Amino acid sequence: MRYCNRVRCWLGVSLCVAGLAALAGCGSKGAEYTVAPVKGKLVCRGQPVKGGHITFRPLQAAGGKAGITGKPASAEVKEDGTFVLSTYGKQDGAVVGKHEITYLPVAAGAQSYEEKPQPSPYAGLVPKPNQVEVKEGQNDFTIELVPAGS
Repeated sequence: MRYCNRVRCWLGVSLCVAGLAALAGCGSKGAEYTVAPVKGKLVCRGQPVKGGHITFRPLQAAGGKAGITGKPASAEVKEDGTFVLSTYGKQDGAVVGKHEITYLPVAAGAQSYEEKPQPSPYAGLVPKPNQVEVKEGQNDFTIELVPAGS
């Protein structure tokens, strides 16, 4: 009987310690760096880009540790070309600092296995500028897709 009570006690203490450790880790939501709100519009030849995925990859984070740049931010590009970046939480923005921008277009889906997906009209295009600096406070960028090498 005493043995069972000790096992239960230790099991209870172990579970409490594990639970507290998990809660301590969740308190910061993983936010190791300061983020700032980032929204923008993606255009091609003056027209909004319809769909795709945009990513801001930190090259240099403000106050960052040497060699560690922070977590990338990303967003789906809406039909009107607008986007709002998310890093640690929904639409919280991007890490403050310099970023490299990448864009991934989406192909139009095939209706059957015999059909091939239609390539995106934005395939082979790259963001210009391809680097931006996210500053504290609200950031609003207009990014144009241009042929690679332009």
